Amino acid sequence: MKLICHPISPYARKAMILARLHGIEVDEILPEKDGANGYKAGDNPLGKIPALEWQPGQYLFDSPVVCEYLDSLGKTKTLPIDGHSRYLNLWQHALGDGLADAVYNYRYETVRPKELHWPEIIERHETAIISSIDTLEKICEWIGGPWTFGNLAIVTALDYASYRAGHVAWQKRAPKLAEWHKQFEANSHYKDTYQY
Repeated sequence: MKLICHPISPYARKAMILARLHGIEVDEILPEKDGANGYKAGDNPLGKIPALEWQPGQYLFDSPVVCEYLDSLGKTKTLPIDGHSRYLNLWQHALGDGLADAVYNYRYETVRPKELHWPEIIERHETAIISSIDTLEKICEWIGGPWTFGNLAIVTALDYASYRAGHVAWQKRAPKLAEWHKQFEANSHYKDTYQY
């Protein structure tokens, strides 16, 4: 299988970690940039990563779909098949992706020329980042470890927040969450995919 990915993307990094976690061999291919269109279309018409070639010429996207498919191939699933735990994991995954979305949107709003900044939108994204961190600090005792389908998205989003929204200083704002996060830092799958 071919995985179009880049470890700086928290969305792609989730898939990279899951493939390693399950021992699934994928060819990790860096995407071709296509200017304002994002990444080169064809793999994903939306111009986003990751995209997984799961059948010849057919690509799965977006990241929750790619992750769920990769998880389905593993012997020990990180996403429970049904019940309360499944939806708890999906909720946590969505929270992690939402944090990554807020960081991404904040970053690209603030790197525009100053005269094009929209203060209300910048504040909206920054508020979403802070609210997500505050929520994670409250629930960090039950987001689990080592790897689950839910916390995979949280770990990669927190690293992205450190990289692209460092001014929030989430580790100081959420010390219990920072301590929880440390359990992953020594993990080989974490280290193999960390490029910030």
